[in-house]
Amino acid sequence: MILSRAATALRKATSPSSSRAFHSTPKSHYASTSATYNKKQTQLIINAVGTDRLGIVHDMTKEVIDAGGNVGASQAAKLGEYFSLMMLVEVPETKVPSLKERLEQMHDLSASVCLTKDGANDNTFASSSSYTIGYKGELTLEGADNPGIVNKVTKILSTNGLNIDSMETSDELAPGGSTVLFRMRGVAHAYEPLSAGFDVSKIKQELADLGDDLNCDIDLTDHTDF
Repeated sequence: MILSRAATALRKATSPSSSRAFHSTPKSHYASTSATYNKKQTQLIINAVGTDRLGIVHDMTKEVIDAGGNVGASQAAKLGEYFSLMMLVEVPETKVPSLKERLEQMHDLSASVCLTKDGANDNTFASSSSYTIGYKGELTLEGADNPGIVNKVTKILSTNGLNIDSMETSDELAPGGSTVLFRMRGVAHAYEPLSAGFDVSKIKQELADLGDDLNCDIDLTDHTDF
């Protein structure tokens, strides 16, 4: 998962801080009941950015369902007064042009539709229940803001075999207004079978060392509820 630090420019004028949140939605969370659904499905990635408003996710997913499709994985982020949504969807091949047209006509929303690498296929989304989580941990960070801090943290996670399940970041002026205080909270996991070199203690130490270098506290706490 990639978080852009440029998103801090999209903060409300009335808000002292900016936050960004990304969440992984279980596959097949939204299923189509339309009679137009058929075996010849096309996989698409939909990217949309617009002014945040009530019901924006419902309206977008409804367009997919009305086209006879379903939504698999999705990620969403609230960026100040704006909202960003990315979805992996399947729709009947014949419905792609009309779905694209309706999404592009949605009010206060800029949407793009891209064909996935595999394009059209006869396979449905793989169920997330077919994977067993071997480790899950909660990541917390607080301290001085530094250029590339998110990239450095996520690089340690990915290099050690951890996937990001969700992540939220925020920054605000510290008391006195002289420095920017940066906070991050997220959940990371690794699927079974864990690699032979998977070492939670090593990951925690690498994060702690990075925190020392960047003048911030970084902790990874084990989760047991999975």
